Amino acid sequence: MKKIVLGMLLAFPTIVSAQHTGKVFVDANHNGRWDKGETLMKGISVSDGLNVVLTDEKGCFCLPGHEKERFIFITTPSGYKTENAYYHRIEEGQTSYDFGLLRYDAVKSDGSHKFIHISDTEIGEEQGQDEWTEGMREYAANEKVAFIIHTGDICYVGGLNNHIKVMNSSNMPETQVFYSVGNHDLVAGKYGEELFEKIYGPTFYSFEVGNVHYIVTPMPGGDHAPSYRLDDVFTWMANDLKHVGKDKAVYVFNHTIPGECGCPDFKYTLKNKETVDLLAHNLKAWLYGHWHVNHMYTHPDNGVGVICSSTPVYGGIDHASSAFRVMNIDGKGDFTSDFHYSYMDKHMVIASIQNHQAAITPEGTIPLVVNAYSTASSVTKVRYSCTFDGKTLLAGKPMKQQSDFAWTAEMTLPQIAEGHYVTVIAEAHYANGEIGKKTASFLYDK
Repeated sequence: MKKIVLGMLLAFPTIVSAQHTGKVFVDANHNGRWDKGETLMKGISVSDGLNVVLTDEKGCFCLPGHEKERFIFITTPSGYKTENAYYHRIEEGQTSYDFGLLRYDAVKSDGSHKFIHISDTEIGEEQGQDEWTEGMREYAANEKVAFIIHTGDICYVGGLNNHIKVMNSSNMPETQVFYSVGNHDLVAGKYGEELFEKIYGPTFYSFEVGNVHYIVTPMPGGDHAPSYRLDDVFTWMANDLKHVGKDKAVYVFNHTIPGECGCPDFKYTLKNKETVDLLAHNLKAWLYGHWHVNHMYTHPDNGVGVICSSTPVYGGIDHASSAFRVMNIDGKGDFTSDFHYSYMDKHMVIASIQNHQAAITPEGTIPLVVNAYSTASSVTKVRYSCTFDGKTLLAGKPMKQQSDFAWTAEMTLPQIAEGHYVTVIAEAHYANGEIGKKTASFLYDK
């Protein structure tokens, strides 16, 4: 009788607590399952959407589960990415969930890296999206971008179904893509985020790159009510941050500004009176979209950046050009930011020569201005040469970069060229090894 009671006591917690177990490992042969000899990963955060635990020395974890659970997901560690996804949907009758990691070289030895931030793409149909996505895909590959983050408004039912076909981690194999839910991504269903979850996974999670802990959070509300509440999100965040070392920087992604998420001073008080203080966790920046503008503000009292990016497809309502934001993160987790413009394939113009005419300075030099730009790759140098009547006057002369587009030089031509049409050949060299060329002619007449 005592043996029967003991067996019931041992079994009972397993039944009622809906425990979830599994392991995290390096999937060396990319077959999606752990094989003997493959490295087991210790100290990886794993969550059920509320509780967060670390894997043990054998790469194993055990989560207690909770009432609102729908996913098991990991905090993907720096230097790795997942083959299919960083999450598993919890299935009835399944209690074990394994995660295979792939080694991923997108971080420098000091932890510095770069990522792309986009938002509000609002793709309704799959067609017509090739140009801007291809340019960004090529840029990400050429520049070894660690990841792309989309902070919501994908959008509506059509956008949610079609966006994943044109931009995801599979068709952008040189990087990885993460998503946050926006107000127009909360659509009709059992709950607002149901379709988003079906296609893109959990609405809040974290991952690490270099010395930075990145946290993705959802829009508080939208077109249809979500099942989550801010207290759910920040309770999970509090548990997540307990496993983040103080030496790491923290970045938060959301579709909107901190104030609309209940933490204008980067603090949020939970129902249990616990405070989630992001400033105490070395918060560097909060990145968002929603407002369709390109705007960056740095809080003077704490140095935290609050950064909005508009759509790379259409530009912004502030008349900003179509562009995606590139964030450059140094080894300490601090950032610089710049834009990379869409729809430009080795664009070149010799701007200072028009209608076969060029300006000349009182000193007799000729100002040369070349605009050179490409979405797919940065311009590393521009050189120019000059010829007339088949004769070379100048060859391979360097130009100086003045802006994202403009490169300048002062040409001094020999007297024998006077009265002749001179041809300028400009060459733009791109980081991916490509070279663009442009020519223009003018009558050299002092």
